[in-house]
Amino acid sequence: MTKKIKIIQPDDWHVHLREGEMLKQVTKCTSRVNKRCIAMPNTNIPITTSKLALEYKKIIKENSFNKNFDPLIPCYLTENLKLDDFRLGLEKNIFIGGKLYPTNATTNSEFGVHNIKSIYPVLEIIENKKKVLLVHGEKIRNNIDIFDREKYFIDEDLVKIRNDFPNLKIVLEHVSSSYGVDFVNSNNNIAGTITPHHMMLTKKDVFSNNTINPHHFCMPVVKNETDLIELRKAACHNNSKFFLGTDSAPHPIQEKKPDMSSKPGIFSSPCSIELYAEIFDQENAIDKLEIFCSINGAKHYSFPINDKKIKLEKKEWIMSELSSYNDIQVKNFYANKKINWKVVH
Repeated sequence: MTKKIKIIQPDDWHVHLREGEMLKQVTKCTSRVNKRCIAMPNTNIPITTSKLALEYKKIIKENSFNKNFDPLIPCYLTENLKLDDFRLGLEKNIFIGGKLYPTNATTNSEFGVHNIKSIYPVLEIIENKKKVLLVHGEKIRNNIDIFDREKYFIDEDLVKIRNDFPNLKIVLEHVSSSYGVDFVNSNNNIAGTITPHHMMLTKKDVFSNNTINPHHFCMPVVKNETDLIELRKAACHNNSKFFLGTDSAPHPIQEKKPDMSSKPGIFSSPCSIELYAEIFDQENAIDKLEIFCSINGAKHYSFPINDKKIKLEKKEWIMSELSSYNDIQVKNFYANKKINWKVVH
């Protein structure tokens, strides 16, 4: 039985670092083990210009646990984006690509995209510059069930994008369904991030007796056992199309309510790499952890593989209930539960 492993230092290709006092603390959680991260641009004032991206990156680096931590910023895509600034931002590597949020799909997405064809000039620039389109893949409409949003977005929007921009490199973020896994597997130039919580929870852990567990509530919502199984297969068995993206998304505990008014988001950064190790160990695939966490994402984004390594040891510990930052308290994912792997130094 494997007790200790070393893996190439991982990267988190999808994380929310927020702003202000929250950012100062949660950035330390993400930078404790990761070399790079993609910091999502859905801040209160969305990151839509090169100037805002440079300012955000500077703040993140100033508050990171490791001075070599490298935050990467995608541009928050809107229907009235300044194309010249966006093009220049890609050319200067200020932006890693563009992040597509369908309008009202998740936190701070009200400025997002309602009509996909309205951003075709933006997608053409991304394709021509050989950068990446990052996609929150959910279709929001009154007649679409919350559990079917990913499928509808794929069928109605992502298929069109794929057909109209065949050379555009795409990441379907936080893949949450077997349907999403199948789509990624069957299309060229498309990869997907997978979170720990989508491989650990089902809708039974969220919805019960007309209430919700707000600390397990996220967008896209976790789904059925069959979806969880397919996500584990995609992550744990050397599939180069999938890689680590925690979608760790903290909210103050008072904003997490036991109904649908709760802010969606799960804060997993304090234990994310340990939970991935736990999942891979359960799947008898601990030897595949490095490929998923440290190699596949870098290759998709055309980045060099990190040169340092981290150590994990199979030893029990309990995840604390809360992370407290001055007057801000955030409930940790897997709070008060035993985790069997731990990063050691």
